[in-house]
Amino acid sequence: MAKLKNIKITTLFVSFSLFFGLIAAIIMPVASVPDETYHFNISFNEFLSNKEMEKNVANTPSKQRLLGAEDLFAIRDTSVAGSADDLFKLSFTRKVEVLEQSHFRIKFNKESLLHLPQALGVLLGYLIYPSYGLMFFLGRVFNLLFYIGLIYIAIKKAAFGKLPISVIALFPITIQQAASLSYDTTLFVTVFLVFSLMTRIWSGQHKISWKWVIYFPLILLVLYLTKKSALILLSLLLTLPTTFFNNKKIQTLSHRFWNFWNKHKWLVLLVLVLGSSVVFRFLFQSHGGFMRWAHIMFNTYFATWINGNLDPIIVSGMVGAFSAFSYRLPEWLIILTFVILSWLMLSDKKVKIDNRVVFISSCIFIYNILLTGTMMYLGWTGGKGNVSIGEQGRYYTPFLIYLLPLFMKISEKVKVEITGTHRKLMAFGLCFVNLSLFIILTIIFWFSKG
Repeated sequence: MAKLKNIKITTLFVSFSLFFGLIAAIIMPVASVPDETYHFNISFNEFLSNKEMEKNVANTPSKQRLLGAEDLFAIRDTSVAGSADDLFKLSFTRKVEVLEQSHFRIKFNKESLLHLPQALGVLLGYLIYPSYGLMFFLGRVFNLLFYIGLIYIAIKKAAFGKLPISVIALFPITIQQAASLSYDTTLFVTVFLVFSLMTRIWSGQHKISWKWVIYFPLILLVLYLTKKSALILLSLLLTLPTTFFNNKKIQTLSHRFWNFWNKHKWLVLLVLVLGSSVVFRFLFQSHGGFMRWAHIMFNTYFATWINGNLDPIIVSGMVGAFSAFSYRLPEWLIILTFVILSWLMLSDKKVKIDNRVVFISSCIFIYNILLTGTMMYLGWTGGKGNVSIGEQGRYYTPFLIYLLPLFMKISEKVKVEITGTHRKLMAFGLCFVNLSLFIILTIIFWFSKG
């Protein structure tokens, strides 16, 4: 216990994520993570030119394939007992003939930026030995290092919430994505870095300066590059404290503005309800309007007999539903994870923050879910049926950290006292159990004989 007390949270995070991430990167078969075929093709195409690959990436993501690797996909067929062992080895030892005659080039666009870490790893793997196993492994490792480095910065710089950030960033589902070729890592690090920056602003450690001429456009660029759901983070501008500004006139105007809304809370609720109805009615103007939208959202997030994916894919998927949702952590462990995360949030560093921070950050979590469900219904589901299909729990995972201000507010009334050492033990003990089981389940699922 004494030794644990002296170990920094950042050190524990890096150790856990590197250890379990590297194991995951090598034991997960080629293209076993959702959409990984698409992510590999984009990564390969970023620095290497190949005629067959050019034709391949011209297709929609769902129609792209892993060239010359049709037989490797038998490894994903769990009905074929013992097929994984030899095919796993083959993925590393067999060169991809159709990709051998490729030439170096640089392709620059939005997709290539999102896949830059993975693309560098894939390129290195191609130069060493152009097998799918090696290219996937090194692409995954580069993506993992990118993830670890930026989350390390988010934890180190955060004024509070270091342990909750670490636990969420070490959820098995986040490690699976970080140790794959997925560009979800860009969304995860963006959400955590923005939250880390806001903790410094909310606690008064960061004020406006000339540096924001660089910071703000950079934040806007990153939010634009990541998934559309990240744009909801722009609402955090409404949480800037009056003391953030150096100009006294701006401080006075800001103070008066927020005092008005604080005195008329009913008006805030009215604007929120009317604004939401206008937005969702507009989005559903060709699908039945606002009431139809409300019906779809209720079915999607409450009617378990209609949406069979709610518990196994959406809720469990926020912590650990793996591969193509073929296996997952047991639900009792999912529940325990949320209980311990709540404890950690309730016992976090006591910092006085404005009520609007609590309100807006909570709204970010809720509206991210509603907007994602809406867009998935209009896009993936095709605007048909009575439920939105296609959501995955990992879309919501990083946004869990925006519930921290709410739990900090609750902790003013509900006292939860845990020593710093016991908080660390609880947090990283949970991470160890979750990640160990993720690795064990992955090995058993893919490589057990029958």
